[in-house]
Parts: sequence; structure tokens; C-alpha cells
Amino acid sequence: MLCRGFIVHLILGSVVLYAALSAQISSIEGNVTGADGGPLRDAEIRFEQKGRQISPIISRTDANGHYTAALPRGLYKMTLAAGGAVKTSIAVKATGLNSRIDFDLRPSAEKKIKHYVWVGGETGSHLPGHWVEADIKPGSSPVP
Repeated sequence: MLCRGFIVHLILGSVVLYAALSAQISSIEGNVTGADGGPLRDAEIRFEQKGRQISPIISRTDANGHYTAALPRGLYKMTLAAGGAVKTSIAVKATGLNSRIDFDLRPSAEKKIKHYVWVGGETGSHLPGHWVEADIKPGSSPVP
């Protein structure tokens, strides 16, 4: 009886430990569409953690333009490179949840992009901050 109780506790403890550890890893996946509108294959997706606490994590797109990566929690610079040139770069926060980030490199896709700016709550107010759509033209700087 004592042995059976020990084994049950050992199994339950392992399940709880696995759940706690897996919550610390974020799965990020997505698709990359090339300038011609087709899937961009063999593009490099690079994740560099802010503060460089770990080595960069690199993923490549498959024949369907799909990529996946598993990241520990933290802030990352995500870079998409194809044909030896960097196509785009964004900041990503891995929170322990699964995320999807798609890239569309078609020239017409640029017209559909909306830029948002975080506006913090006013000092002395209990109102939280919020996102506001910014009027930024492609190729211009958001800061005058």
C-alpha cells in the first residue's frame, strides 16, 4: 500500500512539474509569403534575446513557407532574412503562450499595414493606457 501511494504521488508530482516547466516555453509559428505572392521557402527566422542571455534561436521556413520555434520567456528581436538580406525585423515578447506571426512581403501588403502607438494613461488618472492608430507613411520616420 505504501509503495502504491508513493508511486501515485511521484506521478502527480511529475505532471505538475512538467506543466510548470512547459508554461515557461513559448511556441511561435507562422507563414512567410514572398514578394511574388507564393510561400517563401528556406528563409531564416532568427530570434535574439534582449540582453543576450541565450544563444540566438534560428528556424527556417519549409517548402510551404511555414516556420516554428520554441522560445523561453523573454524579449526577443525577431529577424526575417531571405537571399542573404534582412527583409524585416520586429520585437517579440515570449510570454509562455503559443503565438502566430505571419509575414507578407508582397508590395501591395505594405498598403494594408496599420501602425499603432501606445499612449500611456494620464498622470493622476485611473484610466489605463491604450493603443492609437498612427498616421505613418511607408518609408517615413514616426519621430519628427
